[in-house]
Amino acid sequence: MGHGPSESGALRATAAFGSCLLAPWAFRALAIFDSPAAPAAANLRGFCADAALALLALGCLWPLARLARGLPVVVIGVLVIGYYANYETVTTLGTLASPLDLEFFSDPTFVRGSALAAARPGWLAVVLAGTLALGWLGLRRAGWSDAFAALAAGGFLLGALSFWEPEPRHAAWRQDNPIAFNVDWLARRDAGDAGGFDNPALAMRTLVPGIAADLDAPLRGEFHGQGKNVLLVILESVSGNYLPTAAARHGREAVNKLPALDRAFAENVGYATFFTHTRRTNRGLFALLCGEYPRLIAGIPKMAVTAATPWRRCLPGVLRDHGYRTVYLQGAPLAFMQKDRFMPAIGFDESLGHDWFVHPHLRSFWGVDDRTLLEQTFRKIDELEASGDEPWFMTLLTVGTHHPYVVPDSYESPYKTPIRRVFSYMDGALHRFLRELERRGLRDDTLVLITSDESRGDLGQAADTTAGILSENWGFLAALLPERTQLSIDEPYAQSDVPLSVLDYLGLPHEGLDFFGRSLFRRYERGRSIFYANVNYRMIGGLQPDGTLVQCEKEGQRCARYRPEAGRIFAPTLRRVRDDPQMADSVREMALRSLPPQSNAPLTFPLLARPDFPVKGRNWQMVQGVSQLSLEPNEWIEIEFEVKTRGDADVELEHWMRFAGDKHLIHFQTLIESGQTLHVRYEVASDVPFSQATIRTLVRAVGGDEAELLFRKRRFELHRSGERPPQGVQLAELRLDPPRADGSKLVPEITPIAQHAAYLEQRNRKGMSGDDRQEK
Repeated sequence: MGHGPSESGALRATAAFGSCLLAPWAFRALAIFDSPAAPAAANLRGFCADAALALLALGCLWPLARLARGLPVVVIGVLVIGYYANYETVTTLGTLASPLDLEFFSDPTFVRGSALAAARPGWLAVVLAGTLALGWLGLRRAGWSDAFAALAAGGFLLGALSFWEPEPRHAAWRQDNPIAFNVDWLARRDAGDAGGFDNPALAMRTLVPGIAADLDAPLRGEFHGQGKNVLLVILESVSGNYLPTAAARHGREAVNKLPALDRAFAENVGYATFFTHTRRTNRGLFALLCGEYPRLIAGIPKMAVTAATPWRRCLPGVLRDHGYRTVYLQGAPLAFMQKDRFMPAIGFDESLGHDWFVHPHLRSFWGVDDRTLLEQTFRKIDELEASGDEPWFMTLLTVGTHHPYVVPDSYESPYKTPIRRVFSYMDGALHRFLRELERRGLRDDTLVLITSDESRGDLGQAADTTAGILSENWGFLAALLPERTQLSIDEPYAQSDVPLSVLDYLGLPHEGLDFFGRSLFRRYERGRSIFYANVNYRMIGGLQPDGTLVQCEKEGQRCARYRPEAGRIFAPTLRRVRDDPQMADSVREMALRSLPPQSNAPLTFPLLARPDFPVKGRNWQMVQGVSQLSLEPNEWIEIEFEVKTRGDADVELEHWMRFAGDKHLIHFQTLIESGQTLHVRYEVASDVPFSQATIRTLVRAVGGDEAELLFRKRRFELHRSGERPPQGVQLAELRLDPPRADGSKLVPEITPIAQHAAYLEQRNRKGMSGDDRQEK
């Protein structure tokens, strides 16, 4: 084209265009061929979008050839690798690749376990070789007019495609070019990694109060959970659509049947309408263990922020404070997704990964196989059972059903495809695991919860793509209770409900009031909101109290409202109804408020179990407290509470902050007469780092049988930024309202930190003392 209307010029131009178009068209055709869904007219839009981007790429590559002939060939080779990566993402996740996923390439576990496990290396080699050959032939020095003509043609075709609206019924990868899709998404994106609220949980609950902890409902039965063990089994990527019993409740036939898991679901307490909040293991684990929505849009997840700077009270820490031994065990390396730091940060005493296992049936770059994990779990259970009378909490996470779906060569399966073989292998291992739990008698004193970290969905088999995308938020939960209760439950629940539910079953519901959600073990008659997302599809959505769904593409750029038929949220099709802009705005705002806290935000703990506290008898009762408090020189804490008494008796209250033994920083004791209110507020800072401090408030009844405390304020914050107060205890307020009749004032005992300096320096050198360990 740049050398006149010669035949050779036309041939070179055709070769150049073909070098830009071969990879996207070849891998698109291969993805359509691999897909179980029938070809549709929407695929033509995708081919046209590829052609438009190929023309734009050609318009940019021809000028590069004026600098060096080989430069555009190298660029086009890189594009082939990118298009192939998108093909792998489409076949594995059913969605377009995202540029934000590049962070995983810095992790050797992901690179060796998945990135280098190419499904079709032969196709990649052929397309790469063909592209490079065409590029070398056609991407030669060309005239500027040729480049401008290619850019104009590409821009015209993209403009024409803007009048061809994508069809919501079909997946985005069928209708969009991955480069064009991601450029458009990033250009319009409202939320990045900056910003966020100081307290995301408070911000989300303020927006929609109904997502807060809700225990205002009757129990489903009589439970005796006090002191029971808890075993949380998390199965990688399992969908509710793989359990025939759950699938039937939504008018579907299971697409990947797991008979052993389905039997456990049907013969115990099965939750058929169970939301996973989004895709990705690190987000699902955060919701399951910390009782809060994960980050609902792409970007740095809350697990990563918590691993670096703990800021959230989570279930393992609560149980550890109540005497539980806590263990996290997974088959994969712990370093992936920073679980080696996150799990200890939220309260696990032990965090064990692939290197803990001996003599596995199979070990890959992703870790050990699921049978090895579930068989050798009993080594740790035996250790916990033999070490004392304390109950234990263990969380297991399988990895075998993660791409690239590897099973031992000796495994014989009726299935031929890798994904079905590996799910069948996991199901058989789970069957043996549950049978062994029963044989050992562990079912009698252990609450067993089986669920998944994320949902693989319906494997692309839904004719309605909107319903197909939603199926990737369709999880499941089976609760195996020591009471051997059998129930089938259709009420909507979600991953973030699990921590509150565990505490409710164990008889500790008041300890979960800072978590989100509802208890799995209570019966609710009214609807509620549940928010969810899919970071792979850049989708955010929400279930509304009236049962309708709002789903928004590209993180809120285009929203639609749906009403499930007969309450079957995960039915094969969704019926669209009139849009509600207010609901769509709520979904968008919740997604923005779900971001992790700002790095300088205060770490907020609940300082008490519940706002009202009954005080009975002369024995001391602990009403609120924080254990194992650590403080660095650049940090300080602020404590505030306001409590009123009422009832027949007065209340004697004792409050302190101290190290081991009687090494107090602040201590006071007072009588609060019925009708009086105690106001307390103080700050603590130290030039010397310390750890294992405790804060306690104890109460007992005086002059009567019982009284009630009503807490109006209850705040404990750890600050990491701003102007730090001087070292020591800075008392801002300590008074009774109304004052004592004799006019006397409440005077606390405050000990300067300098008096504890030698003790703190010695402990910092040697670690915890025996007294400190007793404080735990």
